[in-house]
Amino acid sequence: MIEIHHARPPERDSAEELWRFAFGDGPEFQREFYRLCAPEGPLVLLEDGELRSALALPRVSMILADGRRLRAGYVYALATRPGFGGQGWASTLLQCAAGLARDWGLDCLITVPEPSSLFAFYEKNGFRPGFYLRNITAQPVPAPAVPVSPAEYNTLREQLLSSRAHVSCTEGQIAFQQYLCGLSGRPGGGLYRLELAHGPGCAAVESLERPVAKELLCAPEDVERGAAACAALCGAPVTARFPSDAADGTPFGAIRWLEGTPASIRSKAGEGWLGLAFD
Repeated sequence: MIEIHHARPPERDSAEELWRFAFGDGPEFQREFYRLCAPEGPLVLLEDGELRSALALPRVSMILADGRRLRAGYVYALATRPGFGGQGWASTLLQCAAGLARDWGLDCLITVPEPSSLFAFYEKNGFRPGFYLRNITAQPVPAPAVPVSPAEYNTLREQLLSSRAHVSCTEGQIAFQQYLCGLSGRPGGGLYRLELAHGPGCAAVESLERPVAKELLCAPEDVERGAAACAALCGAPVTARFPSDAADGTPFGAIRWLEGTPASIRSKAGEGWLGLAFD
């Protein structure tokens, strides 16, 4: 018998083990993710009581350039138990997740295929590429940068994205990104407000062995300067990702529209910004 539901207490341990096997993240990471991003816990697929596949489905908002707010589910940490790959369990769970999301009143599912070879898998399951970005690598050049709280970052983020379709996060989800920024313990990781020539910007910097700005938002004229400021925080070259359109960028995520979402809406979100993917 096949069952799909949010994991009950006896099933959480199996889901935690699967996540750790698939992605290498330990219990603390998973607890923080579910506490801040998806308190309902993982969605699991069981066959005769045995875990076969699992995913997380935190709720986010999709805000269109005209200000309309849609409801979305972010497919995260989709994995299948070792020894059961290639049997269609992940696809079955995705299809059921889409049905549940529709019942919950959501408009779409989004995800970030990683590695990029997974775009083909998601396309077979009704997703299409979207959320375009570009990357820039910069050397350190200091500029005014002030650490900010998740609430302050989220307010500035929404202001900078107000004219672009984008995925809007909860304050808890921004707090989880702040947690990710600090995991390495290296100098420079964090959420920042940047003071740049054409106005303020914001950046979520992870100071890893090869530092990255998971999101750099600012005036287009300030992108190089903003990336250099992030590099200065880390004392090393930084690769920063920033919004683009389909003509100049690379698809970062994928979107599956759910039944009943009007075509007029679908056409307005495809080139939006996802940015913080907790990847």
